Formats: sequence, structure tokens, C-alpha cells
Amino acid sequence: MRHNALAAAFVLSAPLFLTPPSFAEDALLTERFVEKVGISDMFEVEAGRIAGSQAQLPAIKAFGKRMVDDHSKTTDQLKSLVSDNDIKAQLPTALDDKHQAKLDKLEGLSGNEFDETYIEGQVKAHEKAVDMFQAYSQSGDNAKLKDWAQSTLPALKNHLEEAKKLEKEVDKAPVTAANDEKTTETVDKQAKTGERAADTKSSEPTKSTINYITRQSPTDWSAQALIGRSVTNPEGETLGDINNVILNEKGDVVAVTIGVGGFLGIGEKDVGVPFDNLDFRATAVADRSYGTAGERAEEKRERDKDAREARYDSEHDNIEIVLNATRDQLEKAPSFVWLDQQDSTGKRSERSVE
Repeated sequence: MRHNALAAAFVLSAPLFLTPPSFAEDALLTERFVEKVGISDMFEVEAGRIAGSQAQLPAIKAFGKRMVDDHSKTTDQLKSLVSDNDIKAQLPTALDDKHQAKLDKLEGLSGNEFDETYIEGQVKAHEKAVDMFQAYSQSGDNAKLKDWAQSTLPALKNHLEEAKKLEKEVDKAPVTAANDEKTTETVDKQAKTGERAADTKSSEPTKSTINYITRQSPTDWSAQALIGRSVTNPEGETLGDINNVILNEKGDVVAVTIGVGGFLGIGEKDVGVPFDNLDFRATAVADRSYGTAGERAEEKRERDKDAREARYDSEHDNIEIVLNATRDQLEKAPSFVWLDQQDSTGKRSERSVE
């Protein structure tokens, strides 16, 4: 595999036009529903407490307090239902690794950065919660839990609506601060103009115009996560693995190279495929309903740990990369020629390929 140094340098925005798998297929499993709701409530309570002390906007602080109150109430209601109705489900006693990592990140933030991260997470979390409660209220396998899910939905939808409104307020906050700063700066400059000589040049450094990227979006892939991923065709036939990602100097993702043919890397050739020809598709998540809740939670923690250590985004586990071609077509396709394999005319040089 060539030019692997590129892998750690970029995050790619893949044009994913897909719909995530519905929660409905798991909604019939009461045990899974109780586990997810329990973890969600614990996270909301703890995150809300942090918001009460570290948020910048008073409205965010108030929203955090409401999350503590409302989700503590639903936790008590769920405990009562599980106990009174002899539901064979175990409420979790601790956060899973995914939610604990989010909580740890929030604890390290403050001010506007905290507000942005917290409220963005609240919008996503409540969108998932509304879908989950809606699905169980329609197709769950416990009548009383279904009724409870249905009666809880209005409050969750209200949380979501309020979180979306707060997200807009947070987005406006940095702009207002920047405008205030510019106004103050202009006044200061005007006051100093009369004191400066006519030919005096400002020694102020040029301000940065970089629009920094502060977080990864669900449809963003790192080059490192793409490299090594298998590419299949619509018939499910494996065509090869992605060996590298090609970008131009304007930042456009031009192509990927797919290793084709050979055996155990011997005799393999790189075929350059335009990035736009790749189709990113969501697949059904494997059924993990076997074993106890504790065993499944432990297995998930191990998977997430391995993913973090490998710098691989586990959120994309259910995405397959599809190319509309056959293995025979790729094997007959021309090899991709790297710069150090070309002569001055742009043709392939006679140098041996590593």
C-alpha cells in the first residue's frame, strides 16, 4: 500500500444520501428498549447538571436544569413499571462507553464552545429518543410500556423543539460577539488616527480568516477510516480493498485506488476509481439480541474500545461501499500510475514497482 501518510491528514465529506436503519426492527424487544432509555436518561441528567455550571447562555443553563428534572422523573417512572409489571429487563446502572466519552468531553468545555457542543448533542439525542419511543409505542411487546412510551412522547417532542430553538440562539452568539469586537476596534482606531503620522503604517498583524472545522459530521469520513475498507458491487461480490485516497490541491477528493487481483497482496494492482462513483449504503445492523444485557453491553464496550484504538469511526460500521462494476471489469481496467512511476512525458516509467 502506497502513500499511507495521507491517511492521517484529512477528513472527507462523503456524499452520503442514505436513510439510517429504522429502530422499529428492534422496538419489539422490551429488554433493549429499557436498556436504551435507562442509559439515555442517565446521560441527560448528568449532562444537564454540567450545563447548569458550565453553560454560557442563561437559556442553556435553564434547559439543562429542565433535563435533570424531567429525565429524573422518567427514570423513576421506568423503574416503577419494570418493578410492578415483572418485566424481564434490567435497568443499566452505569453509562456505556459511548455516552461516558460524550460526558467527559462536555466536562472539559466551557462558554460558547460548551453551549454549541451540548445543544447540538441534545438535538441529535432527542431526535433519536422521539423515534425510539414512537416505534415502541406502535410495535412494542409490553402493553403498559407501550402506553408509557406514548404518554412520554409529547414531552420528548417539546424537548426537541426547544433544543432546536436554542441551537439557533447559540449559532447567533459568536456572530454578535464578533460584531461587537469589530465595532470597538473601529472606535479605537479612529481615536488613534490623529496621533499617528500620515505615513505611519499599522503594525497590527493580519487577522486569520481560517474557518476552522471543530467536529466531525455523521457523513464525514477520515482517509484513514476509508483505507482498508472493502468495496463490493450491488450483487455483494467483493471487488477489493481501498488502498489510498487521492485529493487535489484545491481540497477536492478526486479518487480512491482499489487493490485488484493478486493473492495476499502479491500481483495486486491499483485501479483508480472516481470518488463520485462510490455509493455509500446503510445496511441492517447485525442482530445482537443473544446473551444477557450485561454480556451485550460488555461486547459493545470492547468493540468501541477497539474502534477508538484503531482510530476507526465505529458509527460507520453499518455502511458498505458499493461500486457498480464486476471483478472482471476491474481486473481488466488500466493500473493507476503514481508520479514516481512516470517519466517526463507522463507515461509509466520503467522503474520497478515496490
